[in-house]
Amino acid sequence: MIKSIKMVDCTPYHQIEINECKKINFVFGANGSGKSTISSFLSGRQDQRFASSSVEWDGVLHESIYVYNRAFRNENFQQTIPGVFTMGSATIEDIKALEELKKQLSDVQGDWEKNTSSYKKIVDEDIPNCETRFKEKAWNDILKANENDFQKAFEGYRGSKDKFLGEIKKRIAGIPDHEGVVCQRSQLIERARTLYAEKSVRCNRLVVDIQQLLSVIEAIRTDSIWNTVIVGNEDIDIAALIKELRNSHWVDQGRTYIRLGSKKCPFCQKETIDDDFRNKLEAFFDTEYNKKINQMKEHLTNFRVSSEKILSSIASVVLDEESVSVGKLDIDMYNAKQELLNSLFEDCEKRIEEKIAEPSKKINIFNVSDKIAELQKLLDDANKIIDDHNTLVDKRDTEEEKLKDDIWASVIDQSKILINSYEKELSDLNKAASGIKKMLDIKKANIDKLKAEVSEKGKNITSVQPAIDEINKSLKAYGFTNFTIQPAKDKENHYCIERDDGTMATNTLSEGEETFLSFLYFMQQSKGSTDPNHVADKKIIVLDDPISSLDSTILYIVGAMVKELSKNIRDGIGDVTQLFVLTHNVFFHKEASFIDGQTKKVKDVNYWMIRKDNGISVITSYGMDNPISTSYELLWKELRDNDNLTMISIQNTMRRIIENYYGMLGNKKNEYLENYFSEPEERMIARSLVAWINDGSHSIPDDLYIDSYTDAVPKYKEVFREMFYKSGHKAHYNMMMGIEDTAEIEQV
Repeated sequence: MIKSIKMVDCTPYHQIEINECKKINFVFGANGSGKSTISSFLSGRQDQRFASSSVEWDGVLHESIYVYNRAFRNENFQQTIPGVFTMGSATIEDIKALEELKKQLSDVQGDWEKNTSSYKKIVDEDIPNCETRFKEKAWNDILKANENDFQKAFEGYRGSKDKFLGEIKKRIAGIPDHEGVVCQRSQLIERARTLYAEKSVRCNRLVVDIQQLLSVIEAIRTDSIWNTVIVGNEDIDIAALIKELRNSHWVDQGRTYIRLGSKKCPFCQKETIDDDFRNKLEAFFDTEYNKKINQMKEHLTNFRVSSEKILSSIASVVLDEESVSVGKLDIDMYNAKQELLNSLFEDCEKRIEEKIAEPSKKINIFNVSDKIAELQKLLDDANKIIDDHNTLVDKRDTEEEKLKDDIWASVIDQSKILINSYEKELSDLNKAASGIKKMLDIKKANIDKLKAEVSEKGKNITSVQPAIDEINKSLKAYGFTNFTIQPAKDKENHYCIERDDGTMATNTLSEGEETFLSFLYFMQQSKGSTDPNHVADKKIIVLDDPISSLDSTILYIVGAMVKELSKNIRDGIGDVTQLFVLTHNVFFHKEASFIDGQTKKVKDVNYWMIRKDNGISVITSYGMDNPISTSYELLWKELRDNDNLTMISIQNTMRRIIENYYGMLGNKKNEYLENYFSEPEERMIARSLVAWINDGSHSIPDDLYIDSYTDAVPKYKEVFREMFYKSGHKAHYNMMMGIEDTAEIEQV
């Protein structure tokens, strides 16, 4: 069934919506208010003005819509009319068999519709909701949580959640062009800082060129002289004493204080030095001894120079602050190791000095290579970072893309729980949808099979003749005896309209005859179809002013037919599932819509009313409350509730009220009402209002609203009120206008 109808930007509607449509729907509105616009739209006509209008269906299966309106009458009043195929007088067994097939088809279609609803819920709601939840979660937990550190990696996606979700899906799918490596966050941040900096440049490596100096230090350290006992010539007789006293260094220093030509000993200050002793001392400290002493002194000098250069080089390398910063050199650790190395060098110098002072002493010189290696290790680690930095700078474009891929891979890896949960939920939903889809395909095949069987069965037991018989029977019953419907002689399964003498009556029928005949023809279509393959199809019927030119007798007949159709729809009898009745005629509305002559609510029936003001129509829903009880009450309701009545509309409304009320009382003289007014203007207004009482017109009121406006409206309302007040019918006026007046009780 149709759930709602939305009319947008199509004259005379700006935007209206007929919501919560039921099985039976009555829409009341004056001529020109826009009823035919609705019926034209529902007929499916291709018209650009309906481009923004739409129908919302309550369910997956969409019934065929049959529309009766002026266009239907024009299209079907030709020389020949397509025949309507119906069951007619088929045997009970044939009809029962067909009905059983139709029931099977209905049951399968019902199951198919339920499964389709489940499928559509998964596809249209559950899966999109799953995607939306993941999109929101990913937006907050992945992008927002990382964009401060990796802003540039998310460029192009930070302004659109949908684009970001699309990129996430591509990355999750592992598209080859975007394969990244999961890295530690700190590394990614550092790479990002280098690559995304406004002016990132190459940095110098932290290099200490001390290898040659270390070779000198190592050669000095490994010289065997440090483990050699250095003494004078042992062939001299004083050698034994010097060796035993182990004071050759002391003696050597003392002899430098012996003055030339002096015999005084520099130690005891006695004249014990003669030329013979002097010669023995010189002979003890021979050339070899002095050579070794000088060698050690030279080593000491070279050691000092080399160690100072090493320390200077080590200290100067860290003056490059940019490289130290980029390489993340631990400057505190570096300085500490540098201080330790300096202490070791000082200790080595001290030991060498001691050896020179006491040549007979053996010493060990520390090996500083381990400490140098520790310092070099710090520099090597920093240089590796610097090299990586320089590589990034040298290959910015390539490295930026690689960094981007690594960032995405890493943040996705960090969100594995979220992503796995989403993928599992999505997989489960897709599996469920796939399972239901397979079931739907099987049931759809079964539906097509049953439809074919119904169609084939219907072909064998349907014909156009029963519809001819039904229409002719109705025409005769209602007094249309000067023409009949007959099978067309030159066109199979078509009708033609013939006079009794056999001539065609198509162009000689009155408007009322055409309208009634076309309505009977249309009602036969509600029982069948002009296509024998669609006799059993479910239908929605739209009736747009079916009695606009009919007399009062036919009005009640058509009303009764519509009422019977409504009852069958509510009871589930026949193939019509929903009815829309659009009319401007209050009497027809009353006859067609009132249930058992009463105005009680029916759950399957809803009511609407269309009103037009300043060229724009609006629609008001009354739910299950019928807004029209009688034509007389409707006239008062228009006067009471509609503040936008125009001059012409208010005149017509007031005249009809006066005609109905005072006509019923038997007061038909103008003077009866006019004489209550003494002012000429008021008498003129009163005369215009009572004019219809004497014109002999008692036709069904058609037009209730005509667009116009004038400032005289308040004066007309005042005269109208006074007409009732002055004629003694104040209580009736107050009652109909909803004015409380308990002082008077109307006696009518």
